[in-house]
Amino acid sequence: MDIDPVIPSRRGLGRRLIRWWLALTKRKIRTLQAGDIMATIPAVFVVTHPPGFFQAVVLSMAIDRPARCLLPKSFVRGPLAAYFARQLGMILYDGEEVVSEAAQQEAVDVLRSGGAVIVFADLDEAGQSGPGTMARTAALVVGRAEAPPAGRRVAVYPVHFFLPESTAQSREILIYIDSVTASRKDWRAGSASELDTPDFIRALESRFQENTFQLRPADLNYFLTDLEEILQSGLQEDWASRPEWKQGTEGFVLSRWVTDWVNQTNYTKPARLVAWRKSLDDYGRLQKQCALRELEVDGGGASLGSGGQRAVLWFETVLGLPIALYGLLNHLMIGLVLFLAGSFNRKSSRAPSAELKIRVGVTLGFYALQIFLVAHWRGRVAAGYYAPTLPLSGWYLWRRYAGLVRPQARLLFIALTIPALKRKIRRIRHRLLTQLDQTLSSYEDKVSAPR
Repeated sequence: MDIDPVIPSRRGLGRRLIRWWLALTKRKIRTLQAGDIMATIPAVFVVTHPPGFFQAVVLSMAIDRPARCLLPKSFVRGPLAAYFARQLGMILYDGEEVVSEAAQQEAVDVLRSGGAVIVFADLDEAGQSGPGTMARTAALVVGRAEAPPAGRRVAVYPVHFFLPESTAQSREILIYIDSVTASRKDWRAGSASELDTPDFIRALESRFQENTFQLRPADLNYFLTDLEEILQSGLQEDWASRPEWKQGTEGFVLSRWVTDWVNQTNYTKPARLVAWRKSLDDYGRLQKQCALRELEVDGGGASLGSGGQRAVLWFETVLGLPIALYGLLNHLMIGLVLFLAGSFNRKSSRAPSAELKIRVGVTLGFYALQIFLVAHWRGRVAAGYYAPTLPLSGWYLWRRYAGLVRPQARLLFIALTIPALKRKIRRIRHRLLTQLDQTLSSYEDKVSAPR
């Protein structure tokens, strides 16, 4: 585990076990800070990432001061997780949407004693508009901790968390602790016991929306465009399978649910969009590869036009290969000598007639030598049969097989890969659309659920 050396060593078997487990799984934690974390005053670290037990463990280990995490009990599954939650001092509460009164009071007591608390993000009641639960919970806890008579000034730090969706993508977990926000008391003059401070909530929300790891507006627009394209491709394929379907995809755009989900995910969970961006890039790369192969095959000549012509070409490709290899064996030394003599150098200063004489002389000389060796080893009859195969195999190798058959055979092999590539593209598109449907359904259910 890679943690900044300024973080002090923490005692306790639970913490040591967590460090050993992170080292064993080769997960690295890199903590980045916009400024120093003040250890002398209470602090609330408000994380823009949705809650999770693993995220809570990582943040509790990485933040440069002891901090207790507010976390729903539903994320602590099993006795082992419960043990680590106790070791890290997590403040657990029932439900996932609203922090219980007991958990709030415990967090307030921690702040009033000079400690630190970690609060996670969640969707707001309207899904996207208005102050979110994350900011309201943080403002509520800070307001109660600062309220007289035992109130203390509390520092609020926005924390951006980047957890890669797949360890194949990256094994490094990034944590960015932004600079401290203004105190709640700086936003509202008057009684600090008043908990409804919209200005302070909006200020927190504006800071939280500046997620360091999110896609920038231009990249987000590209992402939405690619997502719209893959949705249109899915509709086109579905409608093409219906013979009587007349409707096209012209004018179709992304729905509000999709854009809301993308914006919300970019705000709270940018690592998911990065994973989707990679999948969309892979899909686009395969589409381009398939289009280039189809263009190359379609422009390869009329010999690939029909099944009968392709069968003839396959037949000659298979049967002609031994003849071509035989010609290559006969002319290997000839080609090597001509190469060393510079006959294949296009910038040669020799006259074309001189070059032709060199090539003819070398070829005939080797032909004579090879025929002599065959006659010496196999006899004159074998040499008589062998002699005419030399020019014939050379002509077939260079003029027919290398010049005509091999390029067309290459197109045949490319044509064979196109159906498999199209099936792979369809599988990726189907997987992406299925994941998108499931994600949007879950998002819609969560946003629409009464609170």
